[in-house]
Amino acid sequence: MKNKIDLTQGSIISKLLIVALPVLGTSLIQMAYNLTDIFWVGKVDLIGLDKNEAIAGVGTAGFFPWFGYGLILLATIGTSVKVSHAAGQNDMSKVTKYGNNGIILMMALAVVYTLLGFFGKDIYVSFFNSDNENVVLYATQYLGIISLFGTSYFLVNVFNGIYNGLGKTLNTFFITSSGLILNIILDPIFILDSINFFGLEFAGLGMGVRGAALATGLSQSFILLIYLVIYSSKMRPIKVNLIKHFDIKVIKEIGAIGIWVGLQSMFFTSISMILARMVTSYGKTPMAVQRVGSQIEALAWMIASGFQVALASFVGQNFGAKNFERVKEGFKTSMKLLVPYGILVNVVLFVFARPLMDIFLDGEETLQIGKTYLEILSFSQLFMIIELATAGAFNGLGKTKFPSAVGVIGNSLRVPLAIVMSASLGYAGIWWGVSISSVAKGIILLTLFILYLRRVKKQGGMFVENKVAL
Repeated sequence: MKNKIDLTQGSIISKLLIVALPVLGTSLIQMAYNLTDIFWVGKVDLIGLDKNEAIAGVGTAGFFPWFGYGLILLATIGTSVKVSHAAGQNDMSKVTKYGNNGIILMMALAVVYTLLGFFGKDIYVSFFNSDNENVVLYATQYLGIISLFGTSYFLVNVFNGIYNGLGKTLNTFFITSSGLILNIILDPIFILDSINFFGLEFAGLGMGVRGAALATGLSQSFILLIYLVIYSSKMRPIKVNLIKHFDIKVIKEIGAIGIWVGLQSMFFTSISMILARMVTSYGKTPMAVQRVGSQIEALAWMIASGFQVALASFVGQNFGAKNFERVKEGFKTSMKLLVPYGILVNVVLFVFARPLMDIFLDGEETLQIGKTYLEILSFSQLFMIIELATAGAFNGLGKTKFPSAVGVIGNSLRVPLAIVMSASLGYAGIWWGVSISSVAKGIILLTLFILYLRRVKKQGGMFVENKVAL
């Protein structure tokens, strides 16, 4: 089948990198966009706004698309896994069937997301109980705009998932990157009223936070437009005919795999919202610091996300081809690369905590809080990387319940840990609760996967009716 990258043969490390590196490239550009977005929102003082209020407002609204990403994963993970299984079996008709029904499911979820975001924005923002009127205003404005682009946001991800299942992440990289680069260009134009570029002055729209939201929405729509053009051409990975391929049983099959990952993601976001509300009670500065710090942390998870997608595709195809020994070797190879990287990230975030924050924030008190945030979170980066990669391996097997259960239980511990530790450490105690739970999740999930591999090995690594024997 020419429409896929065959991950069932050849050098394991080269095949993993073929899939992982484009995802890494996309993550790098995504991180560049996120940091650029924060950078330009942090310049709104040039148009008479308080930058800490603006960053806090965007950070508050940002939890909603993060929550929506759980709905996206519900369709994307199931679609990608089933496509990879079908690709491993060299069955293009199944690839087409799963792809089309994944798109149908995603469209339905997009409608739900858009309606809730636009009409429920005031209720959502009120949850954070901020006493700063401007933070509330900016959050409401931002959420109202990005919700209108929900269809673009959702469909782009399911098209990415189809390519990922086929191992063709390089296609995803080029298509997604074009939109992210456009976003980087549009940000200063939409946010500020004037831009100085190499000594030349250009007029901007001066829309502030609303401009940041509009730039994001238009960029997502641009990516969707590219996908629509591709799927209307001979370069399409599958032929889209939603009416012909509609099959409620297939949709349920996709949902049965993705629901656990989606629920875990939404639960994780809900916990994060509760913690953010706790942080907000200490003022706008810690909230702004958390917004910036979480993006700097992308230094760790951008690599892990690449290998998470790579392992899901690699494991999925080899699972479909009933090649279990290659599944185990692929996971071991990933760990040999990721563990040293995770240790490096731990050290970098701890040692260079203040200089990293100094790029985006200023003021002695703000920088000290930022330094504290990165130092605390640095301890958990290796374990977060391990958790993400191991979850990818489980997802490729279709065993999404394992990482989801660990994620839900581990994230649940964050609230009581934050309550107890913040009583003596303030906002720093909340961040310590997050870091400690990440360490626990990484250790537990890795242990479960090792035990899972050993149990299958004892039973001969048999595949029965497309399921690993347990």
